[in-house]
Amino acid sequence: MQTAPATYTPPGQDRVAWVDYAKGICILLVVMFHTVNHYEEAVGAAGWMRWIVDFSKPFRMPDFFLISGLFLSRTINSNLTTYIDKKVVHFAYFYLLWLALTLLLTDNDVLRTDPVAFVKLYVWNIVQPTGVLWFVHMLAVFYVATRLLVRVPKWMVLVAAAALQIAHQALWIDTGSFIANRAMDYYVFFFLGYAIHGLVFDVAERAKARPRVTLAVLAGWGLCNHWLVEQGLHHLPVYGLMMGLAGALAIVEIAALLSKWKSARFLRYCGQNSIVIYLTFFFPMTILERILAPSGWIADVGTACLVILAISAVLPLLFHLAIKRTPLIALYVRPQWAKLGRAKPKLASAAA
Repeated sequence: MQTAPATYTPPGQDRVAWVDYAKGICILLVVMFHTVNHYEEAVGAAGWMRWIVDFSKPFRMPDFFLISGLFLSRTINSNLTTYIDKKVVHFAYFYLLWLALTLLLTDNDVLRTDPVAFVKLYVWNIVQPTGVLWFVHMLAVFYVATRLLVRVPKWMVLVAAAALQIAHQALWIDTGSFIANRAMDYYVFFFLGYAIHGLVFDVAERAKARPRVTLAVLAGWGLCNHWLVEQGLHHLPVYGLMMGLAGALAIVEIAALLSKWKSARFLRYCGQNSIVIYLTFFFPMTILERILAPSGWIADVGTACLVILAISAVLPLLFHLAIKRTPLIALYVRPQWAKLGRAKPKLASAAA
């Protein structure tokens, strides 16, 4: 599961606090989604965290993509080589690297018995990025698409992207391509982040200026979102688009309030290092699931999911701190040989 400028800026240096909080919320919702789905499937039972996953379904990924487009206006017209390096090669490096590591964990038996089949599996996951890393892959696609459409009036792109999203939900279109299907689902939100970034920042500023009004609005949104999800309306055309946008803006408001009150600073730290969590959480999550599911050490399914979620979010951060000054930092910082130019090494985009 990347936003803010697509390159890492050290905390406190030209960072927008509420954006970090928003990314922190998003990355924890992503980890929660995978944790709950995997563990509940492993034990064959549902837990109390399921309702949070269901509640966040309409806006979890729309918000991530909206935030990812917020700062694109800064670089959309930059030199083509620089743009390709930062928006395509950047994400390709981390996707290809972590795809290999993920497959080594999940399909090491294939590698041992049939290396050729393992290579085919690796290539297939580049063409059809259906694993947990698909967000990184799609960001590169969206950045390329937006650069190609830069001379097209924004309103036309928005109308077309919204029409595709609505058509995809209305007709249950399956192109056979994971990339095309996800583009129909989410490109409208990414482009919205780019096209109306000023309005999004205005929403955040108004939320901070009127916290009581914002809390009332958020309470109303929460009740409406819960009811619509209970009715299954988030799967329907137009409803899905509107709920995704409303939920994304609600997260912006929540993040703005958190930044005003200086609370939940760990959440901001998660946002500042969201790419670290996104690339790494699958490993502790998978190992813990394999230990806890058959053993039944934690009887309550929801509590087990919460424990796995907490450890899967914290361990990547600790690992990152431990390797910061070692060659292993190449796991999170693109080395010079993987760059088209000579820019200073930077952490993978914290948008993930």
